[in-house]
Amino acid sequence: MSAPVNQRVSPNRVALIGVLLLAAWLVFEFYPRKPKPTPPVAQVMTESKLHAVGLTDNPDWDGLPEIFAIWADKAEWKDGRTRFAYWHPVMKTYSYYFEATRNGARVSFKEIAEPHDSDYFLEDYLDEKCPIRFYYSDSVPKPIIPVQKPHFGIIDQFGPDKAPHPDPLPPPPIELKLQPPDIEKKH
Repeated sequence: MSAPVNQRVSPNRVALIGVLLLAAWLVFEFYPRKPKPTPPVAQVMTESKLHAVGLTDNPDWDGLPEIFAIWADKAEWKDGRTRFAYWHPVMKTYSYYFEATRNGARVSFKEIAEPHDSDYFLEDYLDEKCPIRFYYSDSVPKPIIPVQKPHFGIIDQFGPDKAPHPDPLPPPPIELKLQPPDIEKKH
């Protein structure tokens, strides 16, 4: 049969196996690997209403497109453009200046420096609560806007058909019938 096998491993072989394991570990550690692909993140980039009309995001301008749409028919449009001042809520003045450009039904805005043209003036005929003031040229007549007179709640309280007469009639005089006092002495 066979002779017993010597189970001893030489120290050279142990060192060689150790060096090979170390080399394999170093190759594994430093070998350039492809980065794992990251799953695409669904990013929905919604354009703000201010970006849609050409402005940067500014909380002071949030209502600008809607307010301008209400008053746009009062503006003086020259070559599809008009200029206006917009209310600054902190400064309490009309200190934002814009140029609106009309292209068909679409209106876009651009912030501009305060206009100092001698041909134009800032008109303040609009309601004092309106945050827009338009620039007009001297050659264009002012638009006519009906002014509402204060009604002090009379119409609100009674309705337009039931408002009280402005000069009510005085009440009729009251007739008092008094008997003369009895002055005679009674015994």
